[in-house]
Amino acid sequence: MNSKFRYNKLLRQWVLFAPSRAKKPINIDILNKTTTKQCPFDKGNEHLTPNELIRIGDEQNWRCRVVPNLYNALSIDDKIESKKVGCFEEKSGFGAHEVIIETPNHKKQMFTYTTQEFFDYFTIIGLRLNDLKKDIRLKYFSVFKNHGIDAGASQEHSHSQLIAMPFLPKNIKDDMSYFQNYKDEHQRDFFDDLISDEKNFGKTILYENSSFIALNPFASKYPFEILVICKDDISFIGKCEDKEIYALSETMNFVFGRLYKALGNISFNMMIKNGDIQNENNPNRLHITITPRLYKTAGFEIDSDIFINTFIPEDATKILLGE
Repeated sequence: MNSKFRYNKLLRQWVLFAPSRAKKPINIDILNKTTTKQCPFDKGNEHLTPNELIRIGDEQNWRCRVVPNLYNALSIDDKIESKKVGCFEEKSGFGAHEVIIETPNHKKQMFTYTTQEFFDYFTIIGLRLNDLKKDIRLKYFSVFKNHGIDAGASQEHSHSQLIAMPFLPKNIKDDMSYFQNYKDEHQRDFFDDLISDEKNFGKTILYENSSFIALNPFASKYPFEILVICKDDISFIGKCEDKEIYALSETMNFVFGRLYKALGNISFNMMIKNGDIQNENNPNRLHITITPRLYKTAGFEIDSDIFINTFIPEDATKILLGE
């Protein structure tokens, strides 16, 4: 198949699809070594983590818990300061950095979570976001999961992270402006149109229920990339009621089951995109991106910001659905 460019409407970027690149030989051997040290996230080792912020379940039989990150990138105890360093600007490291310990079971990974385990996971994230947003000094809340050495994970035990910052990153500001301008210009929500476009294309839908849809985007940046979008007008996960959380949990149970069946225990990054939750008119629509890390980002992508994807999304959909 010849190479082609596709435009990603969500990211407003071109993606280069070059299937022949998948045949490129790889001559570097990467050893995925695991540690034998005592895991601080295991049930019974609660004393090895900082004091927990919240848990689901009782003290002895917790199912999910959140603790401050012992190796935090930002600190809530720092003062908000900004100063000039010569001709440059510097800000203090004020913010919050937390770890979501998803399960007490050291060996269990998200690929085999039950719908109830996903429900606990998304519920506790919503509770933490609603609590943190009470501090109006915090402006942006990044919720993400790194699974596997190729995705940047440093702990084998399944966990996610939440970083709260005192400002909106540029890419998030740009996204919020884009979504709002799109609504102002077209009198329609961007995500409603995106869902409609993907459904009309008809070859990339993985799963759909009452409140969520999962798909391989028409212009995926990465092979087997999955986008999960809330069909309801809900801007961030803290606004979801139990019925929406359950619908999301069913969706994720299906998606990760299919990923595992097709690709095995692959490394991946997952981002829960909540937008500007301090803005009551947050133009975001709750969506989640799952990015399998099958290939490395290289010089062309860094230089041009155009990603090379070696796998056509509709082919990925067929594989994931077992067709």
